[in-house]
Amino acid sequence: MTKHRLFIPTGRFCIAALLLSGLLLCGCGGRQDTALSDAEAAALTDICGMDRQSFGDVTEQVMTKALQAKFRAVAKVYEAGRFYAFILKPVAYNGPLTLAAVIDGDHNEVVGIRIVQHTETPHYVRDMESDWFVRRFAGKAATAYLEAVRLSARNERDIVAITGATVTTEAIVNGVNAAIGVYQEHVLGEAAGDVPYMVRFEPGEGDGPAETKRLTFRAYGLIVAEVSLEDIRTLPSVKRTMQIHSSQGVTRHEFRGTRLSNIMEYADPKLLEDYSWILAVGVDDYMSGIGMEEVKAENKVYVMYEDNGEPLTKLDGEPGSMRIVVLDDVFGQRFTNYLLEIVLESKEPF
Repeated sequence: MTKHRLFIPTGRFCIAALLLSGLLLCGCGGRQDTALSDAEAAALTDICGMDRQSFGDVTEQVMTKALQAKFRAVAKVYEAGRFYAFILKPVAYNGPLTLAAVIDGDHNEVVGIRIVQHTETPHYVRDMESDWFVRRFAGKAATAYLEAVRLSARNERDIVAITGATVTTEAIVNGVNAAIGVYQEHVLGEAAGDVPYMVRFEPGEGDGPAETKRLTFRAYGLIVAEVSLEDIRTLPSVKRTMQIHSSQGVTRHEFRGTRLSNIMEYADPKLLEDYSWILAVGVDDYMSGIGMEEVKAENKVYVMYEDNGEPLTKLDGEPGSMRIVVLDDVFGQRFTNYLLEIVLESKEPF
């Protein structure tokens, strides 16, 4: 039940990952072995139902030097009837991960993807191999690149990121986009833009979501309820005074807000009964795990929207933020500032 922060790999880590990925993709200086591994073959078979012998290796014919330069995440390419199958190795948070993806040449759409291998931290990517996540790619048009987004999809190209694993999700999308790019150029004869094979961006560049004065409840990747800050303010409110100990010293706070359980009851009473844990997630990808028994306790877990008589401010400095406060945590380790969503879990998340 510790607080976590998503780390964006930069600097020397990126250089090391770049070199490692280059070695993997270049076969340590020689011709790459493009034979299917057992795990890769099983993934492709699972996607399109064709046996291993159906996949003909066309990597050398398809992946010209020009395509290799533009779509470096593509490691292997196969044809099986109307299907085009890809083994992809984009670089995620901890290093390269291996994906299998299949595109239907008759319908110009992604049949599906599977995660073959990864070294990501299980706490953050526990949902990466879940059916509900990989299904998000099935049926996507192979005529345009996909985009990783936060919270909810606004168009058909959007893939909603795994909560707390934005970098990993973007890496997976990069891998699938590389397959789409090769498909567009090799099969459709259309020019496609370069696709990065590793995620590179700096914190604070505006990549994250904006606070919208709404609290979203999500279960198994789907939004199950939303409550506006305006509605939260109409619920029974209390003031709670506490001192918080941190590396900057002791600060005194007089919070105003309402119990999280009040909000969940207002949104849907089943939320309190159908799940046993929550993950409180902030805009900056901080996460805090809290048991449902604590949420239900009388004087324990609150959503606060005022501090010392003033509205809590969002990252942009404007009023309208929310904060999870656990009253018996005098060090604030399980507080979640800039509260964005509550992820509902059926078992302990960490």
